[in-house]
Amino acid sequence: MSDTEQVSSGDSKTGSRRPMYYGGTNRAVYYGGTNRAMYYGNSSPAAYPGGAGGYGGSYYYGGVGSGGEEDDSLLGAVTIGRMIRVCVQRWVTIVVFVIIGFIAAFAVFKISPMIYEAESVFEMSLRGSTYTGMRKAIIEADFGASLDEVFNTRLARLRSRAVIDQIVSQYRSDYPSSTVTDEELIGTLVASKMNLQRRSRLIRVTVRSTDPQLATDLANAYAKAAELFTSDQNRNESEVAVSWLSTTTEQQKRNLERADKEMLDFRVANQLDFMANDVDASQQALGKINGDILVLEGDITKATELRKTLETIQSEPEKFGSLPDSVPRSGEIGEAYQQFQKTLAEKNSLLARYTANHPEVKVKEKEVEVYKQQFADVVFRALETCKANLDLLQRQLAQLAPKRDELTKKLSDLELKIVSAKMKLQQLEREREVADSSYKSLLQRTREAQLASDENTAIIKQVEQATRPKKPVLPNPMIIFPAGPAIGLILGIVFVLILDHLEDKIVGISDIEQRLRLKTLAVLPHVRRKKREQLARLVADDKFSQFAEAIAGLRNLLDSPRYQEMSKVLLCMSTQPGEGKTITSCSLAMSCAQSGQKTLLVDFDMRRPRLAKIFEKKHADFQSLPHTLAKADASLFETLPTASGYENLDIVFSKASSELSPATLMGSGVIVDFFSWAREHYDRVVIDSPPFGIVGDVMVLASLVDSVMIMCCPDRTRFQPIKHAARHLTESGARVIGVIVNDLDFGRRNQFSQYDYHYRYAYRYTSRYGAYGQGKKVRTGEKKASGSGGKPLGDDDDLTPSTASARQDVVDVSMTDDE
Repeated sequence: MSDTEQVSSGDSKTGSRRPMYYGGTNRAVYYGGTNRAMYYGNSSPAAYPGGAGGYGGSYYYGGVGSGGEEDDSLLGAVTIGRMIRVCVQRWVTIVVFVIIGFIAAFAVFKISPMIYEAESVFEMSLRGSTYTGMRKAIIEADFGASLDEVFNTRLARLRSRAVIDQIVSQYRSDYPSSTVTDEELIGTLVASKMNLQRRSRLIRVTVRSTDPQLATDLANAYAKAAELFTSDQNRNESEVAVSWLSTTTEQQKRNLERADKEMLDFRVANQLDFMANDVDASQQALGKINGDILVLEGDITKATELRKTLETIQSEPEKFGSLPDSVPRSGEIGEAYQQFQKTLAEKNSLLARYTANHPEVKVKEKEVEVYKQQFADVVFRALETCKANLDLLQRQLAQLAPKRDELTKKLSDLELKIVSAKMKLQQLEREREVADSSYKSLLQRTREAQLASDENTAIIKQVEQATRPKKPVLPNPMIIFPAGPAIGLILGIVFVLILDHLEDKIVGISDIEQRLRLKTLAVLPHVRRKKREQLARLVADDKFSQFAEAIAGLRNLLDSPRYQEMSKVLLCMSTQPGEGKTITSCSLAMSCAQSGQKTLLVDFDMRRPRLAKIFEKKHADFQSLPHTLAKADASLFETLPTASGYENLDIVFSKASSELSPATLMGSGVIVDFFSWAREHYDRVVIDSPPFGIVGDVMVLASLVDSVMIMCCPDRTRFQPIKHAARHLTESGARVIGVIVNDLDFGRRNQFSQYDYHYRYAYRYTSRYGAYGQGKKVRTGEKKASGSGGKPLGDDDDLTPSTASARQDVVDVSMTDDE
């Protein structure tokens, strides 16, 4: 199977599944599928163009992505891989820092004064009062946390200035002949330590001094002074406690007397008994008035009903029945009504015998009218009497109602005053009870404190005296000597990380693909002992070499379905001279021609053209590109291609001229016509351009080609220029498909393996090129490796190749004829 077939097959396998490159959850597989062979039919690590498995996803490598933000800190991005790489590269610097750290530790050990440490131990015990029935002054030892609080409080007091002064006095009394000043003693004591031994009541006092005898004496004096200080403090605290209790008891006694006086004054001022009698009298008067009102209201109701009855029978005598005897003129009304009914009955009797017009009937009718009028007059007089009685009753009721309201209000006010006075009295009684209880409690506590005033609550006893130390504790060689190199190691690592970040060089695939977010299209191996002309023709002269296989892999990648539509016209550029763009362009063009594609190689580096020298062409053998473009005649483009001597490969050469301005030619429209002509007549067009940033030709060329490939040399190409170039090319509309890593020496700590796809690049050396053929080899910053002397893929004549060895363990693989 040919290389192209392998690529197509790999693409077909990965097109329907999730991309494995940068985004899968499985282990990272770089530029290859899951198959074992990932180098397009070659197992050698020299060919690293990228497998189909890594291009099956939707990741676009057209420019600098948003995920490539840089760490602007002084150290840069700190990762394990970067730290290992930098430490391996600059191990000499780190070793120097470690040695300096060891020397500094040795100097510190020599110049530091000898410090001796003496330790005395004393015991602190607590006890309560021996008085039976008295509450404990100190919390029982069963409560561990509270006991610790008591001990810690005591320890804090033992560290006070008063204790230190007492220790100095104790030391002076014990050692009157000592010549040590008080300032030295105080400074030593302040620096001392006092620790409570865990799960015990032992306290260790540690004193350090340059004089071992002084440390011992001060430690013992500390224990004695602590014992005396604690005893005095306990006695003082007991006296203070008794004094405070006495003062508080007297104050509480005055509070009790004040409460009794307030209760008595309140009773006298409010006269609760008189208010209770007044309430009873008011209630009786209110009851009598309410009874009278009820009687009057009943009489008024009766009079009102009688008035209505009289008014009714006055107009309609027939409805008269009977009236109670209490009704005014009730007898007279009854007699008049009986006479009226009697006369009416006689009339009716006559009507039964005679007609209405009979004289007797007429006489009776007149009598009936007379008696009826008499009845009405009697009822009228009775009605007037009833009205007079009703009016009198209403006036009496109106006089009693205000009295009732006044008594009701008075009774309500009295009851409120009584309730308020009782509540206030109860409050005073409760306050008096509280004051009395507090007073009795304080009396009891005062008696208890007086009994316990001579008893200590804490006892300190020295259990172990300090002895003269024989060996110093400081400086400690077990700490100083390991710490010096360790600090030197840390400082050395930080220093080399800062230095590496400031150099800003691309050193690995991660810098390209993670920081720049650009695809690594191919990795071209370092070739030893080759001249420029030999390197440019190496693909044709030795097509089974690692370099030829790497170029073939790049060609197959560009012919793959993913890149086929965007790789007809290719631009190979670099950010600085000497990165191998010219030889890479020549090699790629030859590889494309070998595969049967009609290929055109164009030298657009019109200021420093190189292709004529590489292909050994004289100026008379070809037409110069800038001179032809200056004529602005598209018909002359047919005269530009020159046979290279290799099948399917034509070359357009350039001559440097001081009369023509390449910038002016790039700004003319004839460049567009030239590219249109090249697309029409060739299957593949490869452009060799000047470095980006030095001149502006690359921006014009990048906008006219299909894709742009950026050259990168490990440990020489800087990150910021290539990032700047990728960003500006992408913003101008150019398609940056990836980066070609050039001049990689796999013999130096090679980590490639056909069985292990999880690897990283670690470039340990940087190179600077000298003149070809002169044998100069310049090394910057690192030691020259054995077996060097090879030729890198540089462009400029004043550059020398990298001097790393290129020993490779290569597996022979049959190559196709087109390679």
